Amino acid sequence: MDAFRVDYFLSMIPKILKLLPETVKVAVFSLALSLVFGLLLAIIRQYRIKGLNFISSVYVSFFRGTPFIGQLFLFYYGFAQFSDSIKEMSPFTAVIIALSCNYCAFMSEDIRAALNSVDKGQYEAGLSIGLRPFTVIRKIVLPQAARIAVPGLSNNFINLFKSTAIGFMIGYKDMMAVVSMETSRTYRFLEGYAAAMLIYWIIISILSMIQQKTERYLNRIY
Repeated sequence: MDAFRVDYFLSMIPKILKLLPETVKVAVFSLALSLVFGLLLAIIRQYRIKGLNFISSVYVSFFRGTPFIGQLFLFYYGFAQFSDSIKEMSPFTAVIIALSCNYCAFMSEDIRAALNSVDKGQYEAGLSIGLRPFTVIRKIVLPQAARIAVPGLSNNFINLFKSTAIGFMIGYKDMMAVVSMETSRTYRFLEGYAAAMLIYWIIISILSMIQQKTERYLNRIY
């Protein structure tokens, strides 16, 4: 086989970018679900809500302590043996569920650390003037914790975006799926995967710039 073919490398870029919207959709939906459930897990663990604290601790431990690809296969192939709903589920939905289950565990720890950084006296002061616990958390604690949580949450979103690439292993057609199909046909693995890595690198660099600007903006406010 001849040396690196620039023409094939360049031809792969538009083919990969054509599936960028699919990758973005998975990432955005997964981020939204991860934030919602991550916040719930963080509140449960931070304030040790009875009956849920132990369950949430085991959940976080499992999803942080096992590889994502194993979780994805366990859910999509393993649980499908016992559930027709999962068996008939689209790869798109399965990838979103698996990513959300995984990253909400990581994000919950970032949020919990941010909640823990807020002076506990403020929480107690809110209760002392008659506010309900949830109101104190929503109006006093969370606004202050948000600034501290942003760097960790942003890093997790960047990792989540990169993790979407594993979706093609269960049949979801995204950017990496195109690369896999094209290179298996032409055997130009170097050019194909180099084009994919370049695109991911540029996207992640843009996300990192947005993260830095967001952090500077929040630091100015506070």
